[in-house]
Amino acid sequence: MTKSTKSPGRLFRCRLEELGPLDGMVQAMFTANKADFGKASPDYAAAGYLPGWEAKRGAFRELVPTGVRRATDKEVTREMTQLAKKLRDPLNWLNIRLNRVGKQGGLTTAVDDFGLSRVRAEISTRDMEGLDAALNHLIQLLQTPANEQALAAQGHTADDTAAFTAARTQISAFNVEQNSNQNSALELTEENIRAGNALWEYLVDVLATGNLMYKETNPTKAKTFSMATLLKRVRKENGKDAGDAPPAA
Repeated sequence: MTKSTKSPGRLFRCRLEELGPLDGMVQAMFTANKADFGKASPDYAAAGYLPGWEAKRGAFRELVPTGVRRATDKEVTREMTQLAKKLRDPLNWLNIRLNRVGKQGGLTTAVDDFGLSRVRAEISTRDMEGLDAALNHLIQLLQTPANEQALAAQGHTADDTAAFTAARTQISAFNVEQNSNQNSALELTEENIRAGNALWEYLVDVLATGNLMYKETNPTKAKTFSMATLLKRVRKENGKDAGDAPPAA
């Protein structure tokens, strides 16, 4: 009888090629604060802890070489970022008009439910897949007849909505192109999913412990032990021009 092997679930909440840079950052933070981690738990001070982590890192690197990103992928990231930034001014004008209509009534939902703050947040964090989804939500509400009519009275035109739609279409296409570039270099196989999961467990454990260690005594430092913060830094560095300074260690 053939034995079936269940495909591993993906634990890591980032792109595969982002795990290496994230691991480097987290291990540097752990090493710099190793004494405090040792006080938190003898597990972190155990002789086999770092070698065990290094073994997981080594296994991951064999499957996912550091720096596997194509030049075309960086160019796509750059173009997406520029396109996203151009949305900020139209969003401000829309915000003004939504606020005016919100005071007078006529919208199908509250102004906050249009999700402008989410769109702005996705632009700031350069999460283009999140921006795609946020724009889709916004556009659906803008195209609702009652909202169209109410906003038209404040100067918002069909062309204004069309501009958001065009931007969203282009961002969606960029996302497809970028994912295609990455997938051609890195396949999300069962083997590298398992290797990524093993590394991810170290990262989330160290970050959670570091955050709790410093939460009351050093809140500013505690906030640096944040996966979202580190991932934002990785994505920012990946989007830099080749002539920019190298990522901080």
